[in-house]
Amino acid sequence: MRNPALHETPRTQPAAVIPLQRDASILDWLEGTGRLLAREVNDYDYLDDEEEINELMAADDASFDMDDDDDEVIELDD
Repeated sequence: MRNPALHETPRTQPAAVIPLQRDASILDWLEGTGRLLAREVNDYDYLDDEEEINELMAADDASFDMDDDDDEVIELDD
């Protein structure tokens, strides 16, 4: 099977230089191949989250004891 895109160059010869395409960019290539997708616009209401966070911060959390002292050194008898 013949494929003109594939060819073999001997290892001792330098590779051919790929010709530079003027005005070509990665963005143009992505757009041309359909791989660059526009970002979806989401109108998210952050005020609902702010109210929830404020409720959590305002809650009286009694699970923390200021007198809890874990810094005691316990000496074990040998």
